[in-house]
Amino acid sequence: MNGKGVRRNILGFMYAERLKSALIIAGHLLDVLPDLNEDERPGGLKMLGSFVRGVGNEIGIAAHVMGGSDWDGLSGQLNLMEGYARLGQLEAARQELSQSLSRVTTLGASTMTSLKDAGLL
Repeated sequence: MNGKGVRRNILGFMYAERLKSALIIAGHLLDVLPDLNEDERPGGLKMLGSFVRGVGNEIGIAAHVMGGSDWDGLSGQLNLMEGYARLGQLEAARQELSQSLSRVTTLGASTMTSLKDAGLL
């Protein structure tokens, strides 16, 4: 693997790990929503939306740096998850989040395998 490939795989691994952590936090936020009373729910949804937008920005940066289509669509999945949460469809929101987490994990695993094969991990 050349220097450019090593750099790309290190960045891909880094972004995947960072995004996995953010998606896990998003899952915790989803878990809290049913516990909020009627007056607290709008604020909880506002916080979730703000967090999802921040994660979406991180995904956009990762997509730009990494190039290719592997990262495309992840922001859309997160927006869909937020939409389901706003509609009170928390199981559908969790499913979208789970699919996003699975995709990011797969992206990270492929870069980790490349780094292991190069003897860098």
